[in-house]
Amino acid sequence: MPVSPRILSLSRLMAWLSLAGFLLVPAITIYVFVYPDTSQWLMFNIDHLGATLNGKVPMNFRLMALLCEFVSVGFTMWALWSLRRLFTLYSRGEVFSAGAFRALNNVALALFAGVVGTFIMQGPISYLLSYPLGAGHRYISLGFGSGDVANLFLAGVVLVIARVMAEARRVAEENAGFV
Repeated sequence: MPVSPRILSLSRLMAWLSLAGFLLVPAITIYVFVYPDTSQWLMFNIDHLGATLNGKVPMNFRLMALLCEFVSVGFTMWALWSLRRLFTLYSRGEVFSAGAFRALNNVALALFAGVVGTFIMQGPISYLLSYPLGAGHRYISLGFGSGDVANLFLAGVVLVIARVMAEARRVAEENAGFV
């Protein structure tokens, strides 16, 4: 089944944007942790950091917190790489290929795991960033917000769409066998 030229060109664009995100997200995250006071102009919303990440926090604590943050960043990168793969396949007209299903499924898994990983890492990150404040001022915080709910819902939607597309492919192959 031929794919519309518009879908092919939009898929190429989305593949490039996914690659850009794949490269930019870790770079910006590193920048925010290493230079927290000068990175505020970015208004890069890293969940759970708030005002605790600032230049007064010693670099070794910021770097340890950054390592924890990379759990979440890793899942985001996996989702973006899988999207890049998906859109690259779409740009070649491989809309219902097994690779496209795997890529779409990986996007869903990465989104879901990213929410879980972010939630789990909030505790160590908040502790590391508040540790230099001294006894009585250290804390561990956990949060689960509307953005997390939206990402879980989005992961579920993507997972269902992947399953529906796989079923459509199975039915089409079964029907082709009857002809």
